[in-house]
Amino acid sequence: MQMRNIGTIFRKEFKDTIRDRRTMLFAFVMPIVMMPLLMMVIFKIQMAAVQKIEGARSEIVIQNISQLPQDLRDSLMADTTFQVKTEADFAGKTLMDELKQKAFQALMVVPDNFAKAIELESPTDIEIYYDRAEEVSAAAYDKLEKVMSHYRDRIIKSRVVKRQISEDVLKPFEVQGNSVASAKKLAGKMLGGIIPYFLILTCFLGAMSPAIDLGAGEKERGTIETLMVAPATRGEFVLGKYAVVVLTGVSSGLLSLASMMGFFKYMANDVAMQQMKGMLNIQLDIQTVILIFAIIIPLAGIFAAILLSLSIFAKSAKEAQGYVGFLNIFLVLPAFVSMVPGVELNYQMALIPVVNISLIIKNAIAGTIEWNYVITAFVSLFALAALALYFAKRWFEREEVLFRM
Repeated sequence: MQMRNIGTIFRKEFKDTIRDRRTMLFAFVMPIVMMPLLMMVIFKIQMAAVQKIEGARSEIVIQNISQLPQDLRDSLMADTTFQVKTEADFAGKTLMDELKQKAFQALMVVPDNFAKAIELESPTDIEIYYDRAEEVSAAAYDKLEKVMSHYRDRIIKSRVVKRQISEDVLKPFEVQGNSVASAKKLAGKMLGGIIPYFLILTCFLGAMSPAIDLGAGEKERGTIETLMVAPATRGEFVLGKYAVVVLTGVSSGLLSLASMMGFFKYMANDVAMQQMKGMLNIQLDIQTVILIFAIIIPLAGIFAAILLSLSIFAKSAKEAQGYVGFLNIFLVLPAFVSMVPGVELNYQMALIPVVNISLIIKNAIAGTIEWNYVITAFVSLFALAALALYFAKRWFEREEVLFRM
């Protein structure tokens, strides 16, 4: 093979690739604009929904409300976060069925002689029913439980004072939790699963469009025969095309990483996201960036070889897109493993393609790089990329595949 021929093919194919609007959209526009925009919309919608639920006035029903102590009853009726109703408002209806049908958000059942039991300092229970599967019902329960907990604490305090006992007797000791995790490690563990998933996805999408165009697209345009009479070997053609697909895949992944970092930094300064500021404030040092860049290269190499093979096999770009769409599930879905709690990088995981990259990036963002696993993953990925490239080259050399019509 001659590097000069490979370089000539690479330059020619790269120029054609960057002129293609579809490639520019998938490889460059989507990672920079569409992915952060999509994530921003999702974050904003989630936060708006949570704030709406928490700020809404919950409709609750108190059964046997007359048995509540007067001060507690007045407190509940005056609470602006509740709209209190009684069983009289649902005469002839079963309250439990009405709760399941979302007629109200929570039902508090007060036992008989509840106020008397409080006065006599006798133990008693009060039950609150809600629908845990419904966010508004769960929010109503949280509000109601908070009010009742405060009232219980107030009763305990008054009983202690009545007996002239120090309030400290209720708190013989305090448990103070002090996390040793750094902000970087916390952010990495919380968002470290999302970042590699989008990184791998955009790397795949960035390589997909040029791979289809450089294989099946050549067949549709009728230019594949013209290339074959050029003074270059089949292997040189494959390497030239392969380098273009790898470059677009790597570029797409790195642009996605840069745009996500900018997105998280922007969201960390958003007033509505102050509660999540520590988690969103992710900082990548130069070592982490170099590691991510290095490990994305063999991943793009694997994607490029597989996509080129499918593209050469397909009769048309439409057929190739069908193959690639189905393949996307198997190549990108393993990246979800990094989001599963308790899954850690070990020698077995380091040998599984995509899974190893996802876990390595997650750990690198968290600041816990284990080089023995990283090296194992590198070796396995480069070996797999070389094997996939060899298969693509042999596939490209078969006349029945190349001119499959």
